Amino acid sequence: MSARRICWCLLLTISAMAVLFVAAGMPLPVLYLIQARANMLPVLHTACGDGKCEPPENVSSCPADCPGVTTPAMCGEEPHSDPAGDAVAWGSAPEHRVSSAAECCERCVAHAASPKNAKRPCNSWVFCYMPHCWSLDNGNTHTFGECWLKWQTNPRQPLYGQRGKYTETFRRRNWDKHLTGKMPDGSPRNLSVPTHVPWTGGVLGTLVQYPRVTWSTDIEGIMISSAGERIVPWRAWESRKQNLARGVKAELIP
Repeated sequence: MSARRICWCLLLTISAMAVLFVAAGMPLPVLYLIQARANMLPVLHTACGDGKCEPPENVSSCPADCPGVTTPAMCGEEPHSDPAGDAVAWGSAPEHRVSSAAECCERCVAHAASPKNAKRPCNSWVFCYMPHCWSLDNGNTHTFGECWLKWQTNPRQPLYGQRGKYTETFRRRNWDKHLTGKMPDGSPRNLSVPTHVPWTGGVLGTLVQYPRVTWSTDIEGIMISSAGERIVPWRAWESRKQNLARGVKAELIP
C-alpha cells in the first residue's frame, strides 16, 4: 500500500472514531485533540515536473520526470540526455541490446575493465528506454534496449549531444523527422518530436546535479541549463575550426 493511501486510511479511521466518541458523550477537548492529531498527518503530493518519478507517474503520464535515475551514482546517469563520444559498441546491434539502464552501465564498466579495450575504454553510455526513441538521425529507427557504449577523450569535461527538454522552437523545426518510414516490424513509423530527450545515459564518475539543475535543448542543439550555463555541442564531423566558429568552447573539443 502506498504512503498516500495509508495517510488517507488513517484520516478516515480517525474521523470515524471521532463520530463514535461524540455519540458516546466524549468531552469536546478530547475530540479537538483527536482532530488536531489528524490534521498533523502528512499530505503527500506528487507533482509532474519536480524531477522525481513517483507513483502514479510513469513514462507516459509524466515524461518530464520518468523514468528518473535508475542506476548507481558511479554511472553518472542524467535522465533525458544523450552523452556524446566515439561509439565503441553499436547499440543497434542485437548483441548490444539490454533490458535496463543499469545493465547498460554495467556493460560500459565491463568494457572499460577489459585490457583489450585499453586504448578506447567505454566511459559514457546511452540507453533507449522507449519503444521508439526519437532522434535527429531520421534515417535510423532506434528502439527499446539499444545500449550505446562510447569513449570520450576527456570525461572530466563530459560532452552531450542533447539534454533535458526540447524547446518548442526545436520541436517545430524537427516536427516531421520521424513521421515517415517503417519500424523494424514493417509497421508505419509515426512519431512526432517528444517533449524531452527520450534517452538516458551517463559519463562514468560524473557528479550529476539532477534534478537540481535541469537542461533544455534548442535549435542547432544548443543546450541551456537552469543555472544559466549555455553549451554549443561539439560535432565530430566538423573540423576544429568549424566547431570553434559555431561557438563550441575550446576545452570541449577533443
